Amino acid sequence: MHILLIAFIIITTLNLLGFAWAYTHQSDHSTDLLYSLSFLVTAWSVLWLEQNFSLPALLLVIVLSLWAIRLGGYLFTRIKKIKRDQRFDAMRKKFWSCLGFWILQITTVWMVLLPLLFFLSKKNVQINTFFIVGMVIWLGGFGLESVADYQKSRFKSNPNNKSKFISTGLWSVVRYPNYLGEILCWSGIFVSISSSLVGLEWLTIISPVWIAVLLIFVSGIPLLQQSQAARYGHLESFKTYIKKTARLIPFVW
Repeated sequence: MHILLIAFIIITTLNLLGFAWAYTHQSDHSTDLLYSLSFLVTAWSVLWLEQNFSLPALLLVIVLSLWAIRLGGYLFTRIKKIKRDQRFDAMRKKFWSCLGFWILQITTVWMVLLPLLFFLSKKNVQINTFFIVGMVIWLGGFGLESVADYQKSRFKSNPNNKSKFISTGLWSVVRYPNYLGEILCWSGIFVSISSSLVGLEWLTIISPVWIAVLLIFVSGIPLLQQSQAARYGHLESFKTYIKKTARLIPFVW
């Protein structure tokens, strides 16, 4: 259990520093960067502390690193272009509201990392069918999220699309393909380590569940729906897109 505490201290320290910088500078540039960096630093720190350099442990930390570097790089590049994240307009100047967001971020990183933290504390774990299936799910999610973000970034970079919404590529199949990819990534990691779980360790299923709940009900889809409705709600093409395109699961929901 000590490794869980160490991980929590690392995550908390990084994010409180991020909060201090973000609040004093009234900037959104550190928010998503610190989110990804927290995963990266914590995973490698725990791997080193546990001295668990088995093949499955290394593979999991490497795929997590690929995810963190890609997402962090993409989000940091985006915020450099748009200057501010509208999600924080209502809380940026309010100390406790701003701190509350960073506390939620601390909680999220720690809870989402729980399966991996338990896995890294185990020795002599072998690659098996569950591990392989989980990695396939992760790869599918990573590819989906990466392509979706690339398509959206390319769409937004075209001056002719300034007042338009994206409804092409993966975005023509579901309205939030990047979120579906994110949920699949963490579901895949959980499946990969699931065969090593015993007893109460199965509660770490909270990891993919927590991500899904946040994206579907809290800080993901609801906020984007509000923003999109305000910008494009008057367009008949957008209303048609909403009616005919699934939110997250193709042809289902």
